[in-house]
Amino acid sequence: MQKRNNNNPLVCIVILNYQNWQDTIDCLESVFRSTYDNFRVFVIDNDSQNDSISKLMGWAKNHFSDLDPLEKNCFSSQDLNPIREPSSLPSLVFIQNDKNVGFAAGNNVVLRLLAGQDIYVWILNPDMVVAENALLELVQFARTKHSNTIIGSVVKFYHDPGKIQMYGGGHIKFKSGTISFVVDSDRVADLDYISGGAMFIHASLLQKYGLLPEEYFLYWEETDWCYGARIQGCALAVCKRSVVFDKVGTTIGRSYLAEYYYTRNGLLFLQKYKRENVRKALFYCRIRLLKKIAQLQWKRAKGVFQGAESFKKMMSHGNK
Repeated sequence: MQKRNNNNPLVCIVILNYQNWQDTIDCLESVFRSTYDNFRVFVIDNDSQNDSISKLMGWAKNHFSDLDPLEKNCFSSQDLNPIREPSSLPSLVFIQNDKNVGFAAGNNVVLRLLAGQDIYVWILNPDMVVAENALLELVQFARTKHSNTIIGSVVKFYHDPGKIQMYGGGHIKFKSGTISFVVDSDRVADLDYISGGAMFIHASLLQKYGLLPEEYFLYWEETDWCYGARIQGCALAVCKRSVVFDKVGTTIGRSYLAEYYYTRNGLLFLQKYKRENVRKALFYCRIRLLKKIAQLQWKRAKGVFQGAESFKKMMSHGNK
């Protein structure tokens, strides 16, 4: 592995894997090509049930001579509590969760450990491939900003790298309980949230604003966390010189589960922050449902319908 320059601030990179070890390897290979050298990588496996950890550890053993014996670099989620100094850890650490606890709770296993420390944290999706200078640019950009800033990168499509997917994050559509990505660089000042696929923060924010909200399980977690921080005075910013490439949903795609959680959780978000808009958003869900049916997207239509029904059931049982 690369030499560490302790004059640079430490960055802890958190990658949550779920049944996606092939893309996680691509992500790791790009991270370890970074021109920035002072980082630790935490790969958390969310109980993939497809031998992901063994596959990832096998890859690591073939690439890094200082990970021997490799088992000393693998922890269960319960083993992390005694660790208090991330800089003492090797550059790559594996963590095995004993069940699939979702995006927020899966990441929180490590974020809880890092909260309040004088370090930076970079949350990356496993289907991201990062440019060699992406991390260096983020660190340099962050050092020009107040620590009370959540920073995103420019996200491009992995399979169409000339095309912008988003500048850092997006806008929340409060009437419909949906989101839209910011694709115009002139609109980055209007961001409502930074994408959790590539979100860079100072670890003190995890103590100030709390960990990622775990009630969503999948989708809207970072939207809630960023928006909640923003209305309390936190700044959102985009480092336009930091570029990452998204393979676009290779873990879950855009089918039933994606539509289910996206729909249900958008309504949960509105219930939390804009309760007066929930009825309008439910009406919009019906329009989305009809569009999916018209396009013969039956599984996605089912996801929209059951996501809305699940939300209504949660509200009727007093989860308000």
